[in-house]
Amino acid sequence: MTANNFLQAVFFPLTRLNVLVALLVFCLLLLLVSAAGLFGLWLAVVVVPAVLRYQVFLLEAQAHGREPEPPGIEFFNLVENGWTLFPVVIVAVVGWAAYAGLNAAGTNVMIAVLTAGALVYPAQLGVLAITHSPLQSLNPAALVNFIRGCGPSYAVAPIYLLLVAFMLRATGDLNAFARVFLGMFLVFSLHSVIGAIIRPAGLVDDVAIPDAKRPDEKLIQADIDKKRVAALGHAYGFISRDNRQGGFAHLLDEIERDPDPAAAWAWYFERMLGWENRVPALFFAQHYVHDALRHGEDLRALKVIMRCRLIDDRFKPRPEDIPAAVQAAERLQNDELAEVLRRG
Repeated sequence: MTANNFLQAVFFPLTRLNVLVALLVFCLLLLLVSAAGLFGLWLAVVVVPAVLRYQVFLLEAQAHGREPEPPGIEFFNLVENGWTLFPVVIVAVVGWAAYAGLNAAGTNVMIAVLTAGALVYPAQLGVLAITHSPLQSLNPAALVNFIRGCGPSYAVAPIYLLLVAFMLRATGDLNAFARVFLGMFLVFSLHSVIGAIIRPAGLVDDVAIPDAKRPDEKLIQADIDKKRVAALGHAYGFISRDNRQGGFAHLLDEIERDPDPAAAWAWYFERMLGWENRVPALFFAQHYVHDALRHGEDLRALKVIMRCRLIDDRFKPRPEDIPAAVQAAERLQNDELAEVLRRG
């Protein structure tokens, strides 16, 4: 990450109108929380998770190089998109551990706990944005692979996090609005920086909401999805009876007949990752990578490889595809992945 890119990410919340609006909205809500007495405690239960949830969307938007939408009422729903609320759990656990360490052994232990949390928090958020899986964001192998994928630039995130924590402690003498505004800016800025760091690796899947479809298009898509569900169910029958080759052959035939083969590959892969046993999905991913490389879709191939390595760091493309995968990684300047694949 260059100094210019870092500064752009730091001040991103102030230079994008939608993000600035979100920042101001949350500032006003937090000021209301602090002024509302006992009612403010109940309000905080809704507002604080919404603030942290928005950080996931901000991080993901930065990783894609786009501007996030302002927060809507859905951000205050504690049920919808439950995975986006997982940062609340992370922050709560680290905060509790630091407090327990302070009471048990003093300030040095508290600082050690907070420092350890700062080292892994950016990786946890990055893995969460990629996989949408809280369990994967706690997986040490996934965290290590993510950090390797980001390369030396990853170090910027925990260093900036610690700097943010130091600056937040220094806001105590400011008036209420200035203190809350500066605090919100630093929190937004931190997650913007994390997203900007992972963007060059191209790891985050595109989860943008598509444009609204006309009714006839919705019917066509529903019919396509119905056929894909049936095909996957048929393939699962083969795979569950230890006939993985037969199941994959059926899916490959269906993909060839699908009106949108690229979308079909992604659809089947995502659904297989939802199975209790993810091993078939990893073998299917080898076919997926082969097809993407064959069509010159380097970024798609690397995304699949990196996502699979977050699940199992032993994952590799098929031997005959490794040279092409190495070249794709080199073209996209992912030297870390290229070296890992080359060693395989």
